[in-house]
Amino acid sequence: MSMSPGLRNVLDILAELAHNDTETDVSESNIISQSGLPKSEVQIYLNELESRRLAEEVRPRPSGADFRLWRIKKQGLEALEDQDLK
Repeated sequence: MSMSPGLRNVLDILAELAHNDTETDVSESNIISQSGLPKSEVQIYLNELESRRLAEEVRPRPSGADFRLWRIKKQGLEALEDQDLK
């Protein structure tokens, strides 16, 4: 699966912050902070990762939360491994 460098970077950050655990929730604000990219750009990448089924937004959001939580999926970890082998 072909991935742009920016998309790969956001997936790498999500995996790192989740410690490669598919059950660990990661705050979108932490991903944005770690990436150094504008919030809007990171949100586009996260939505693309979700559409590719490499990550998922945790739903429902915690009560009263104004932030989103994300999880890396098994397919996301596998995509990272495949990219590392190339």
